[in-house]
Amino acid sequence: MEPPEDGELAALLPEDVLVDVLRRVTGPRSLAVSRCVCKAWRAIIDGEGLLRRQLPFSGIFICFRRLCLPEFFSRPASAGQPAISGKLDFLPRATELRPHGNCYIEDHCNGLLLLQGTYIDYHYVLNPATRWWNTLPLCLDNCTGGIVRGDYYLAFDPTVSCHYQVFQIPSLRWGKDEIDPLEETSEWPPSPYILHVFSSRRGCWEERLFVREGDAAGTVAKARVLFEGQRNSVYWRGSLYVRCQSDFVMRISLSEDKYSVIKPPMDIGWSSYLGLSEKGVYCASFVENTHIRVYALTESCDQFEWILKNDYDLKPVQMFDGQVNGPWILEDINYEKFRSHLPNINKEEVIQEKFEWNSDDDDFHENLDIVEVQHRPYFEIEVLGFHPYKEILFLSRSEDCKLNAMAFAYHLNSFKVENLGSIYPTGHDYFSCSIPNESHEIDSFPYTPCWIEETPERVN
Repeated sequence: MEPPEDGELAALLPEDVLVDVLRRVTGPRSLAVSRCVCKAWRAIIDGEGLLRRQLPFSGIFICFRRLCLPEFFSRPASAGQPAISGKLDFLPRATELRPHGNCYIEDHCNGLLLLQGTYIDYHYVLNPATRWWNTLPLCLDNCTGGIVRGDYYLAFDPTVSCHYQVFQIPSLRWGKDEIDPLEETSEWPPSPYILHVFSSRRGCWEERLFVREGDAAGTVAKARVLFEGQRNSVYWRGSLYVRCQSDFVMRISLSEDKYSVIKPPMDIGWSSYLGLSEKGVYCASFVENTHIRVYALTESCDQFEWILKNDYDLKPVQMFDGQVNGPWILEDINYEKFRSHLPNINKEEVIQEKFEWNSDDDDFHENLDIVEVQHRPYFEIEVLGFHPYKEILFLSRSEDCKLNAMAFAYHLNSFKVENLGSIYPTGHDYFSCSIPNESHEIDSFPYTPCWIEETPERVN
């Protein structure tokens, strides 16, 4: 008796049973292999979107503004799981990179990165998990007067489509040059608001009109302020949330061509970070350098409100006096790539402990060793990002003498703090950087890889 064909094997199980079996396949790579078994399995995996829903949290990308390549900070990769890397050798202009280059991640969304190249006129959209990339054409905006070219933001939902969009959000020029006094009393942002949007489906930049719902953020004069901090974005349920000038958040509905202005919390501190976590859009704000407040955004009847989750004491982070090394490691890709340009540095081997941090386990090992001393160095504390699926805030801390730059996980529900390890790059002093945790020196975000291969063709 001849063995049945693959399609006949698949037909032996009812489709609903087969779907349930495939849902239990662990790991995106294993699911991708299952997709290649036969046409029936491929149709189910694609039709149910099983592979596209696999977006595990893998680590944190950290872009040191004066280092050439982004660094990846993560747990050691599990056996059989490909490691995510900040190495960009698959890009066509990777050979042009130098130790003092300017190649950093401008935005990210669901596994894709938006990379600004060595020259500001070109951008890449890339997937470091699959080494796929696409060059964006030049955005020919016509910003004049007090409005200047702003930042670029990425919107991508692999559960809906393999196509992505890039938004260019203008900024108001800071200062008094080229400013029309008559424009200072007008509303900002205007309505309708003309934005340049790149669509991978169309392969070009287009001007799109977005109509405002609700009030403006204020006048042009009040919005024209010097903006400090990380101007990042969050994609959540079909809308792009962008932290804009004067600290308001713009919510852009991609399907309705509408936008809303969300003002910051009334008691917001001097520096804030917008991120995505378990229940949606979150905001972390420092109160001096001793506490940090965390807010969650709620929406009801088209009204938005920031709800204070809690005010968290930073003393456990400030007073930590234990080992610098933890269960996480920094890739140190800049040192490995440019070591021939660096002086002879004795790079110490990091001995990893035989345990792995697991945010899914609430009974984690509390590894902080707080020692009370009278004189401690000044610490700069910054936000590295939110855990995308758990209410955990990642923080960094560095000393005033540029030493012991470390990362911590602050569990927001239990108030427990973990030391994750050192984020200080080898040879960082050679690149003439200041404290690596200063907000104007680094950008950072948690990364969830997307393993799908059905990405659009490159537009070069």
